[in-house]
Amino acid sequence: MNKTFFSIIFLIIVGVVADYLAVLILNLVGVPGAFIAGDLRQHNKIRFVFGTLIAILGQAYVYLAYIAFIVNWTLLARSVQKVSIIVWIFAVLASLIPIYFNWARAAKEAKEDNYTNAQIKALPFTILASLIALTVFLINPKIMGAIYWWVPYMRP
Repeated sequence: MNKTFFSIIFLIIVGVVADYLAVLILNLVGVPGAFIAGDLRQHNKIRFVFGTLIAILGQAYVYLAYIAFIVNWTLLARSVQKVSIIVWIFAVLASLIPIYFNWARAAKEAKEDNYTNAQIKALPFTILASLIALTVFLINPKIMGAIYWWVPYMRP
């Protein structure tokens, strides 16, 4: 019971920290796409779409690494520490809530400023990629080990 409780606390803390760090990190990895896309009002749509695709790729790769860390850590906690299956609920929440909150804040800011950019447009697609990846990683964890071998605690 203690191990399960501490695992849940750990996942909550990681989720809160990820909520704050996701803003900074996803903005940084989306910068190349934003530079390519430029301002939609000043450039053509093809350039904006291409920049948005670049932002999606950067944001998805980095955020899916975070999801791989959470999934793998939870798998290890379940197999080695024998924590309760309830931990998975918190792992899913810690995986998806930060990206959703990031998108909600960005969409609100874009609406208030009456302005959008490739990074903001990429976030819903990053959420979709996160949902798909979380499902795939849970079904077949070897996939995340092949792609994200550099993530801490990753088993090949």
